[in-house]
Amino acid sequence: MAETEVYWISGSPPSWSALLALEVKRIEYDSHRLDNAKKEQKSEAFLAVNPRGQVPVVKHGDVVVRETLAVLAYLDRAYPEPSLFGGDAERTAHIWQLACECDSFLRNPVGTISRPLFRGKAEAFRDEITAAVPAVRDELDALEGNLEHTPFLAGETISAADLVYYPVIMQLARAAGRDDARSLNLGLMPLADTFPALAAWMTRIENIPGYDLTYPPHWR
Repeated sequence: MAETEVYWISGSPPSWSALLALEVKRIEYDSHRLDNAKKEQKSEAFLAVNPRGQVPVVKHGDVVVRETLAVLAYLDRAYPEPSLFGGDAERTAHIWQLACECDSFLRNPVGTISRPLFRGKAEAFRDEITAAVPAVRDELDALEGNLEHTPFLAGETISAADLVYYPVIMQLARAAGRDDARSLNLGLMPLADTFPALAAWMTRIENIPGYDLTYPPHWR
């Protein structure tokens, strides 16, 4: 048994961030995939691990860490190389700022768009979906401008900011690329045309060693 364990749900962006961090740091870990359809994250067994019934959760020996940013910060201290949060105060602040901005300004509007599309309810939620698009576009425009100058969001090397943003944008791309999204004219896809620097950045993330091990199994 590995010293580190991770509990996750396929397709959960927060879970994906944690899995990416484990692979970027080349940490050996035991994987515990929970079945969302069966609500295994609400089972008595898992609630004993995390009483809030949410993923991801990382166990490292006797230490149990929940909440995505806390998981990434913990892994960065427990396994310092390669650093996810930078080696100086300015870079660390920049990475934290980006990661927090994803949670504050992008994650919710992406959820507003993606949830009904994944459930086949594009027409029923047309107004809510289209209303969320300007906020998403503003955030993607900002990222596009950033990535025109650096290969990763916080500079020359991958950081926690990349690992937080990438799964959220993948969630958006998968939802907005569905056939039933075409009638909504969201103006977001294909990313390679609308946000070419962002699309190139996504390719760089997808080329990191171990990426395939993190890809949501039910998306294959």
